[in-house]
Amino acid sequence: MRKVSLNLLTNVILLLAGIILIIFHGVPNILEWGCRVMGALFMLPAVVYLIMVAVRHSDARTSTDYLGVLPAVGGLCFGLVMIIKAHLFDGILQLLLGVLLLVLGLFHVIYLMLSSKSLKIKGWYHIAPIMVILCGILSLALPALRSSVSTVVLVTGICLLLFNFTSLQEYLAERRVRRATVQPSQPVAPQPVVEDDTIRVE
Repeated sequence: MRKVSLNLLTNVILLLAGIILIIFHGVPNILEWGCRVMGALFMLPAVVYLIMVAVRHSDARTSTDYLGVLPAVGGLCFGLVMIIKAHLFDGILQLLLGVLLLVLGLFHVIYLMLSSKSLKIKGWYHIAPIMVILCGILSLALPALRSSVSTVVLVTGICLLLFNFTSLQEYLAERRVRRATVQPSQPVAPQPVVEDDTIRVE
């Protein structure tokens, strides 16, 4: 079975997140629901870890298992607070979305700059990631923009689609380079054929 590429999985998750944010950007309290989802994501691995430690026989538990209990309990409590008091995290989540856009845009710009020669990157490849960076900066720098939650969510969703578009461009460029570097198959050398004590080369 072929292993699923981590890069592909990340892009699929961000693509789905972008589509969901665009579709539901006008839903009231959309960020509160987002906080609750994030809280559940914090709680799930913490609960799984604590259950695994609890059901493990006491003789099989190591100091590392006990050491991991503290952050697991912390993640469980933090996730619980995010679910119960989601409204307290609205402003923080908006800032995190701005930081996310900034990081994603910078990642692609740096990658394209480093790969410009090897992948023969064209100038217009930089348009989408630069737009993502600008949206991230505006989201962080303009309180007036953050006051409109639906706008922030819509812009974030569009930027996530732009991120995936840039990833697709990079993948196609890498694929073209790989195809160009594949060596053609070498012709098979003629083999001698023995016929009645004489050698004939075909």
